[in-house]
Amino acid sequence: MKNKILIAGHKAHASVVFESLKEMIDVEIVGVFTDKEDDFCMLNLIPIGEMAKTAGIPCYLPTQLTIETLRSITKDKKGLDLLLLVEWKNLITESVYNFPQYGSFNIHDSFLPEYRGSSPMNWAIINGNSYTGATFYQINKSADSGPIYAQEKLEIGKTDYVQEVLRKMLGAYKRVAVQGIRAVLDNKTSQAQDESKASYSAKRTPEDGLIDFHADVQVVYNMVRALTDPFPGAFTFYKGVKVTITKASIVKRKYHYVGNIPGSLLKAEKCWILCGNGILYVEEISANVEGGLIRCPKELFTDYSVRLPC
Repeated sequence: MKNKILIAGHKAHASVVFESLKEMIDVEIVGVFTDKEDDFCMLNLIPIGEMAKTAGIPCYLPTQLTIETLRSITKDKKGLDLLLLVEWKNLITESVYNFPQYGSFNIHDSFLPEYRGSSPMNWAIINGNSYTGATFYQINKSADSGPIYAQEKLEIGKTDYVQEVLRKMLGAYKRVAVQGIRAVLDNKTSQAQDESKASYSAKRTPEDGLIDFHADVQVVYNMVRALTDPFPGAFTFYKGVKVTITKASIVKRKYHYVGNIPGSLLKAEKCWILCGNGILYVEEISANVEGGLIRCPKELFTDYSVRLPC
């Protein structure tokens, strides 16, 4: 008899997990909860809702993830074995996560107990961490604190942009989803999280991408790496035009500025911007000017008397 599983999720993360679980011979996906509200980073993958419909699996809206819906789905079946959340932003009630026979589980894009909370992958890059991770854990009353059944650590290269890290993360999601479900169904012992090592990350909004050039150049560079496509981007303003910096690097040569004005555009062969400590080399931008898209920073930054806002 196959184990009956529900998936509630969004983004490419949910799609790759759906594909992985479909390949498990002793698992049957009996329903999917999703919508298109949060499918902004699909990386050209098919949304989980479309995949489910193609496979003949019922789809439900996020607002329908209630105890009444779960009872309705399982009334003609022999119960529900497991509920798996993947990039799910809505809170679920205790009655819902306790309904399945084995409980409910989530996959979090950090190496728990580090980076509990929102946008952990982006924060890890912003903070200059050398790794992040994917963690399959059981849901309980306290967010991101439940026992762990599967976990994988991922390297963040010093020059990795978020899309590179995201692709590594998707591979890890596929693996920990199968490993975690396998561990649960086989009654393997979980690992409690070490509360003394717990750390937390706040929810980010697109407006949080505004660059503060008073910061160290490494921090600014990390923001650019962490927030590029498919995320909203790290940005500044030039003569009232919003400018998203999509590619940058750190000027290696050390210039000793005893008179430093962060945000200043330097008269150099390449587009350099003074930071609180160090210089950022802006290699590529995205700016809409009079209906046209400008990518080359030198085409836009022509007035060196203008100081970028900090």
